[in-house]
Amino acid sequence: MKSIAGTLSELVIDTPAGGLAPSGYEAASRMLLDTCACAFAGRNAPGIAELIDLERELSAAGMGTVWFSGQKLSLPAAALCNAAMVHALDFDNNYPAADIHILSIVVPVAWACCEERKTSGRDFLAAVILGVEVAARIAKPYMRARRAHAHFLTTSLVGGWGGVAAAARLLGLPVRETVHAMGIYYAHTCGNRQALLERGLTKRIQPGIAARAALYSALLAGRGITGPERVFEGKAGFYRCYTQDPPPPLERFTSARPAAAIEELTVKVYPTCGIHHANISSALELKRAHGFACSDIQRVEFFLREGGGTLVSMPFEPGPTPQIDAQFCAPYAIALALNRGSISIADFTDERIRRDRDTVELARRTTEVTRFEDLDLRQYPSRRGGCNYTKVVLRDGRVLEHECPIRALNEPGLMGVAEVRDKFRQCVSMYGKVDPDVTEQLADAVLNIGSVKDVRKTSAVLFEQPLASPPGA
Repeated sequence: MKSIAGTLSELVIDTPAGGLAPSGYEAASRMLLDTCACAFAGRNAPGIAELIDLERELSAAGMGTVWFSGQKLSLPAAALCNAAMVHALDFDNNYPAADIHILSIVVPVAWACCEERKTSGRDFLAAVILGVEVAARIAKPYMRARRAHAHFLTTSLVGGWGGVAAAARLLGLPVRETVHAMGIYYAHTCGNRQALLERGLTKRIQPGIAARAALYSALLAGRGITGPERVFEGKAGFYRCYTQDPPPPLERFTSARPAAAIEELTVKVYPTCGIHHANISSALELKRAHGFACSDIQRVEFFLREGGGTLVSMPFEPGPTPQIDAQFCAPYAIALALNRGSISIADFTDERIRRDRDTVELARRTTEVTRFEDLDLRQYPSRRGGCNYTKVVLRDGRVLEHECPIRALNEPGLMGVAEVRDKFRQCVSMYGKVDPDVTEQLADAVLNIGSVKDVRKTSAVLFEQPLASPPGA
């Protein structure tokens, strides 16, 4: 009887690059540009330098480029550091059907594999597309299943199998060894939300841990180490261990179209947790329409869901890393939008947050309402499902209200190539002004990667540029 791991391994290894839809390659190039944008922004984020320093001490030298550092380490060590950069500012793209940042793992793993041997850009993109597909097919049944709790972090729990898939294809593993690599990775499945709840730097490293484990698993399988085959449906398999439901039937993992998930990824519009993006949009719209000053605002109330108590609901209390505190705090993000009338990744540095006293003070006047009826809206007396609400009370007595559909900011086609280019420009200049011509050359190098014969040449163009950095970085 065929196993789920066997079915997925055949998909990864046996699907020809020419069998993937052109629209998939287009989506992969666009999402790669977004992923590289996030890496540029995350290169000097808190915790990244310390992680790279430690890996330099512990890891053997190798062919893996640690982006922006000029250092060459073992492939798994490079994948760890680069994945942490991508995810550091929580600005990386998402797979909404399973709440998973797949590319923060798949791209660094695939990129590391291309460092070791000559690989065409088309083959690289095919591996990314299929890696995303594998992670998506594993994650969706997990998200639908009954679970004892939702405190596992799906990105690092499931995303690593996408990294295994991409690595197995690029390293030339046969189907049987790919099955073993998936089984080996099961010994590494990990990732929980506690670091996020406590605003710890570990959260941004967890995708890196998964990326390192994914590549390590593929390398072990290539050397003859075996893993369990019934890793998903077995008596102690993934679904029985992590859910209260029996494993899904094998048919769930087969499809007439080999790779559609890459086209379902979404680009983040704002550099904060996505739970309150609709409220940010409402705040920006109210600021645009009414032009009030921060000092004009008496208080702000917002509604996320009945009962409240979401991850981002608590008041803004800056700790040792204000960047994390601000990104995962709805009151701060809404206050920032109302104060400045815009939100940029450059607003989320420790120094900028500490200096922005107006936003901090407004955040203290911004509170969550946990019952919709208590929001007492006049323009929107009845709550519509799938919407968030924001209410601004001005000191002159005016009350401003706005309703925003959550789905409107979570559509795969919302950010086209032009919009992702804008985001790329923003991220490249995160730490200072960069020559606009250089920025456009970098973006072109990413978008044209499908036509290059050796990804290593693109790597040299992208990640060895002398870009602006903060003082002392």
